[in-house]
Amino acid sequence: MTPVNNTDFKAATLRVGTAFSGIGAFEESLKQLGINHENKFMIEIDKFARQTYLANHDVNSAYEDITKIEPNELDDIDIFVFGSPCQSFSIQGKRRGLEDTRGTLIFYGLNIIKEKQPKYFIYENVKGMLNHDSGKTFAIIKEAFDELNYNIKYDVLNAKHYGAAQNRERLFVVGIRKDIGQDFTFPKPKAVSLCIDDFVSIGKYEDYIFDASTREEIKSKNQTDIQSLLILPPPKYESDKVIYSTKGISPCLLSGNVRPKFYDEKNKIFRYMTETEMQHIQGFGSNFILPASNRQVRKQIGNSIYVGVLNEISKMLLPKQYYKTDIQEQAAA
Repeated sequence: MTPVNNTDFKAATLRVGTAFSGIGAFEESLKQLGINHENKFMIEIDKFARQTYLANHDVNSAYEDITKIEPNELDDIDIFVFGSPCQSFSIQGKRRGLEDTRGTLIFYGLNIIKEKQPKYFIYENVKGMLNHDSGKTFAIIKEAFDELNYNIKYDVLNAKHYGAAQNRERLFVVGIRKDIGQDFTFPKPKAVSLCIDDFVSIGKYEDYIFDASTREEIKSKNQTDIQSLLILPPPKYESDKVIYSTKGISPCLLSGNVRPKFYDEKNKIFRYMTETEMQHIQGFGSNFILPASNRQVRKQIGNSIYVGVLNEISKMLLPKQYYKTDIQEQAAA
């Protein structure tokens, strides 16, 4: 390891490109890990998400529409991180898969990999991609990955096993260019260690208290790590029916304007989760700037990758030459 007091030490610079970048979860992860990096380009069509990204990250080039980009005109990069819209494969959507134009956007990301040949890539999507159309959809996508001259591994990781107070299962595909000769193993899951209460403070929540008619007698009902207290009469959205306890973890935070309902055990009130609590449960620190309206903030957080799982993947993937000091190296060990 490089001594922390060696002022001559200079970490190698990781050149980063992201697509469907959202608010920059991967870039936030690199900051948290102390990895020396330069954001070469980001691609995000949502103007509000782009605004949040640029409020928090420096980037050489910001693009809007991936379908209008010539990959050969992009800067060279060492790692490419992308998602692609999940609605085509999510159980929350109609699951039209590759028949949906949003589903085919993944191939624009693959074209960038083919052209720029980064050392590494990370792809994220909902786990529903694996079994869509009896697995045929993912078979096509996996074949496309295999043709890129990368060794790939994929797995479904649940955020709750990587430091989140949230049940969030997502598919991750990690690729390493074959000539590098580097292996990769997904981080091992850990026991659930946090609950929503860990992100709740004693305070005033008047703007988040929901209608008094829903404040019924608490009926205890445990569902694994998520503690469901009571079921409400059928509202407009199925996900609005359940009230959870802050003693358990959160259900998956979604990109729609649906706010989980909780019984706040610390403040002894029924209320919605706040945007700040969502921000922290998704792994974004207190210094992260969210300049949009609360509605847009909920959408952006729900669309984002959980930062903590990216931290754990990066620790297994990125060589220590990119870490700024041995303090960060020890943190990544």
